[in-house]
Amino acid sequence: MNTLDELSNIHQTDKGTNYSGPSKHGYTIIYDELLTPLRDLPIRMLEVGICMEGTHGGHSVRMWRDYFKNAKIYTFDIVDMSWIETHLEFEGRVHFYQGDQSDRSSMVDMYNTFGKKPFDFIIEDGSHIHQHQMISLAQLFPYVKSNGYYFLEDISIPNHPVCCIRNDETYQTLENFINTGQFQNKYLSDIECNYLQNNIKNIQLSPDIQDAYCVAIITKK
Repeated sequence: MNTLDELSNIHQTDKGTNYSGPSKHGYTIIYDELLTPLRDLPIRMLEVGICMEGTHGGHSVRMWRDYFKNAKIYTFDIVDMSWIETHLEFEGRVHFYQGDQSDRSSMVDMYNTFGKKPFDFIIEDGSHIHQHQMISLAQLFPYVKSNGYYFLEDISIPNHPVCCIRNDETYQTLENFINTGQFQNKYLSDIECNYLQNNIKNIQLSPDIQDAYCVAIITKK
């Protein structure tokens, strides 16, 4: 079977090591190691942000479809990507909700629409705006299963050059939790911060292969 990185490169997502666009991350090497035990299981996964700028989107969804043969793949984007639900290539295993990741109620409606069942893991690859990343983490992390993962992609590393958006505040917020065990962010309520503080088991910040951005691997207790 192909590795996740091989599939990423075949379907040309920037998560892989051989993306033809201006930015490639190599997150798939990390994901493959963590997710291989789930590969043949009937899991539920959610990806936020599936429409790559300048394309029709769906690249990463094809990667997940080929990697997880028995998974139900749930997707969320502000752009209308509903065509993936009925396209024959996705075998009826992909479900889509159009919503705004900066709107808590939109994500609640999404979770209810998708059956109110927790996900084995969530990947957040949306707008990359710091405020949106924090709101999404606070709202979506409760929807992750115990011992599951929340992958927060494309966090800029302070003092490192980047090709696109900067969101250093996200790195600083997560690094502060790693160092102090306290979760604090101005965009979140005390209740949301306390939930994250009490339910995050571990955070690992892993730089991409360009040493520009990183992915946060957040494990739930």
